[in-house]
Amino acid sequence: MSVLIRDAVASDRDVCLAINEACMPEVGDMDSEKFDYFLGVSPFFKAAEVDGTVVGMLVGLVEGIASYPSKNYAWFRNRHAAFAYIDRIALLESGRGRGIGVQFYEEFEAWARQQGKPVMSCEVNTVPDNPRSHRFHTIYGFVEVGRQQPYGGDEEVAMYDKVLI
Repeated sequence: MSVLIRDAVASDRDVCLAINEACMPEVGDMDSEKFDYFLGVSPFFKAAEVDGTVVGMLVGLVEGIASYPSKNYAWFRNRHAAFAYIDRIALLESGRGRGIGVQFYEEFEAWARQQGKPVMSCEVNTVPDNPRSHRFHTIYGFVEVGRQQPYGGDEEVAMYDKVLI
């Protein structure tokens, strides 16, 4: 098995949209417009290939993206002067259990440290619950720092930080 983590490109649009759709509700929705938006504003938008087939993606953002309307991103923006934010990580079942999530996070963390970001942030669903993601983030050194219901009472997320410096 050969895993390649590389920059996402416009030609990844259809496969990334399908991966995102397969991973809902663990990740938020994404259409072509949002994919293109992320390509334009994300300093860290990566795709994972296994033997030449894209099986996952990670979208990483930083502070200062005033045009991004995410309430979860805004929650962290209001608490940190500088941060590296994982907007979404999505892996097909065929990509899970191969260490790709860890590779994504290690590369994003190394990049965030190089950029001088003091903290890595993300959120994980609690309603509906995503226990696999809570375990992963806890093992990877994240600490829950709050909760919010960004889109009404039917959804809730735990907010996580990992201090880098």
